[in-house]
Amino acid sequence: MMRTSHMIAVLLALSVATPLHAAPATVFHTVIFWLKADTPAAKRDEIIRNTQSLEKLPMVEKVFVGQPIMSDRKVVDDSFSVAFTMTFKDEAALEAYNADPRHKKSSARTLPYVARGVIYDYK
Repeated sequence: MMRTSHMIAVLLALSVATPLHAAPATVFHTVIFWLKADTPAAKRDEIIRNTQSLEKLPMVEKVFVGQPIMSDRKVVDDSFSVAFTMTFKDEAALEAYNADPRHKKSSARTLPYVARGVIYDYK
């Protein structure tokens, strides 16, 4: 019969011998746009469709895009025009997206209508 102290020593040895590998963290890329006041609603809708289509890029896992929900709550900022969040497998995938010519083309079509933009990248 194995003693408790011996059993603990064996378990500790096994845990040291088997290193834990952290899975890569999902990377989130959130962009918030305030469009210029004279931007037509049809252009805003086109920006939303174009952003959603970026989900077809191989490094993009998922795209969530939409407009603000108006709120009476003071802590809710509903002043923006369009916001989206993309998910990526890891930081390398985000870097590949940033360098992708289709992303750059989409940005070039959108930026002339943007008065202000904020980007948050996190994991």
